Amino acid sequence: MDRRIKRTRTAVFNAILDLMVEKEARKITVMELCKRADINKSTFYLHYKSIDDCLQSCFQIVMDGIVNVSKYIIYDEIKENPEPFVTKLLDEVEKQLDYLYRFKVSNICGPSIKMLKENLVASISESNNLNIKDNYYEIASITYAVAGLVDAIIQPLPEFNKEELKKVMCTALQCKEYAEKH
Repeated sequence: MDRRIKRTRTAVFNAILDLMVEKEARKITVMELCKRADINKSTFYLHYKSIDDCLQSCFQIVMDGIVNVSKYIIYDEIKENPEPFVTKLLDEVEKQLDYLYRFKVSNICGPSIKMLKENLVASISESNNLNIKDNYYEIASITYAVAGLVDAIIQPLPEFNKEELKKVMCTALQCKEYAEKH
């Protein structure tokens, strides 16, 4: 990626974070975002269609970090010892807390969280060579776990208790006694 593009997107990302700390995402205007990012309006529209598109792109950056963690999940290992994965996931979330606090109340949060869940399930399934036809149980388990993990992080925001979330998530991911009995 060209340095100028990277610099512009970084400036916009930082500006949107700053503005989201000050006000609701739906009240941010293109003009104030451009002023804060020190870019002109035409530059903004070269990169984004609208404020919502900009917010979505910023969320994509956050989502990419979380999805990248999921690429290294080994399905069989996570059932036995989920703590390393949960710790990496929560570390990635913790890096973006300021953004996530504001993002949660934006009008694009719901669809973006749905997309995050779908991307996580796809990433974990692909990295473990699982497909729905041959691995229905595993993919259903991953889908259930991902939905629960994401919701457990998003719902209590702005209260983020990393240690409590880690306990809850590790316990939920290791709940295999039922499956082994049936």
